Amino acid sequence: MRVRRHCCLLLSVLLLLASWALQAQPAVLRVVGSADPPFRIFAEGGATGLYYDLMNEAVRRLGWRVSYAEVPSARAFKLMEQGEADLMLGPLRTPERELFLSYTRVVLPSEDKAFYTRPDAAPVRSLDDLGGRSIAVHRGKRYGRAFDADTRLQRQEVNDYRAALEMVARGRIDIAVAPEREGDLLLRETGLGLLKQPWLLAGEPPYVVLARASPWLARQAELERTFVAMREDGAWRRILERYGLRAGP
Repeated sequence: MRVRRHCCLLLSVLLLLASWALQAQPAVLRVVGSADPPFRIFAEGGATGLYYDLMNEAVRRLGWRVSYAEVPSARAFKLMEQGEADLMLGPLRTPERELFLSYTRVVLPSEDKAFYTRPDAAPVRSLDDLGGRSIAVHRGKRYGRAFDADTRLQRQEVNDYRAALEMVARGRIDIAVAPEREGDLLLRETGLGLLKQPWLLAGEPPYVVLARASPWLARQAELERTFVAMREDGAWRRILERYGLRAGP
């Protein structure tokens, strides 16, 4: 009888612990970010684009439930800092962001930054040629250490890259800077007749990041292992090829 009581007590404890574990496990991974085709695309059929296609394959393998929310970049970082969102894809690494973001070992394909001007504008061959000219930048985004730290540059923040290009076309600002693929896509869509300057600012590595305040931070190693497996079995390469990219080493 005593043994039976002990077994029942042990079973009750195990069931209680299992219940607590289920309650502690978050139900949905909350992914936030701005719409930046072809990297992050929000459509009726769901979130897609290069970054989100990679993420969708990873969560499919992991069996995680995921939700995607389109929010402005600056707002997305604030949600991550406050623990109201769990994951972002594409941020560059900066010391101030590392205070509230955990940078995983998952490095996404980098993208050079291009500069768009009116056809009659002076050429842009280096950062030195940007001095004294107004430059539209996307609010909340970073473009690399050299560009971000250059105190000579006159930056004007805008809410999206389309607005930046339109401001250049109307003569309200001199230059718009954008990731090359996104800028070229917008240029074709808008037909604004702007010139992409031949000099490009080399892109720095973008990352998959988790909020330090998120309960999903405990699952970071699982996520990293899944992306490693995707590289090893070719899934990573196949997704990149859909966007005209080649997988690195």
